[in-house]
Amino acid sequence: MSIKSKYNSWSKEELIKRVNSLERRKKYGLVWDEERTKEKFEADAEGKLPVLKEIKSKEIKTDPQKPTHILIEGDNYHALSVLSYTHEKAVDVIYIDPPFNTGSQSWRYNNQFVERDDAFRHSKWLSFMYKRLVLAKRLLKKDGSLIVAIDDYELNHLGLLLEEIFPDIEYERDLIIVAHHPQGAGSDTVSRIHEYAFICTPHGVGFKGRKSTNEEDRWSLKRSGQGENNWRTNRPKQFYAIIVNEQSRKVVDVGPELPKEKSNYPKENTKEGFLRIYPIYQTGCIGCKEARCKCHSCI
Repeated sequence: MSIKSKYNSWSKEELIKRVNSLERRKKYGLVWDEERTKEKFEADAEGKLPVLKEIKSKEIKTDPQKPTHILIEGDNYHALSVLSYTHEKAVDVIYIDPPFNTGSQSWRYNNQFVERDDAFRHSKWLSFMYKRLVLAKRLLKKDGSLIVAIDDYELNHLGLLLEEIFPDIEYERDLIIVAHHPQGAGSDTVSRIHEYAFICTPHGVGFKGRKSTNEEDRWSLKRSGQGENNWRTNRPKQFYAIIVNEQSRKVVDVGPELPKEKSNYPKENTKEGFLRIYPIYQTGCIGCKEARCKCHSCI
């Protein structure tokens, strides 16, 4: 049914409501169909407040003198709603890694996978993100910052959405590249080698960078450990040594690919004295590139 034929069947009251809605709509910026992309739980949640239940048996506490960290399991909208009552303007940093909406059944909306050919695919994603980002902003301190990971599929939409919620007059919005896939994503056209992260910081608040040689102080950008593409047996051409100058702590070269049937390969330093580093972890699991062991004990 076309939009025109749909309007023909509307009552006078429905048409007046629609006209008023269009009149209120902003004339510049990001616009999407919110009416058709409401989440099912919204009506149920109206006037109701989710309650967090503490499960003491799952508590991990090694030092009674230190605070206990909290893991909240549940819908992120509900969790943010509850925290807005207990932690409003109390959070230093929020990091969000939302669904990337690739059209490959990577995320659900209203309990259904969003397909690539869904006409409201982007509207659903924007509705999903808008509600949660507004709640997240309520949690941030006056000098608090928001970090949002994203890829190419919703990068531009997210940028406009953040511009609306974290406007220029209040925040600096910086976009950084996260290079996590140097060998490429294997596309037949343009092969992506990175994703992105938006950082929203109040004006006058800056990050003080620092260098660290302590491995425990670094953020790991290793693969998640899910999927068969992480292991040498399935991607033999991605098993090779990374050649590292230990003194400068820089990668100077990579070794040749090693066939999966070859179990005897050089592990000693190169003739120049450089280290050969393979994706072999503490448990002995053999991955490829920067894959993380699927047993999750190899950190």
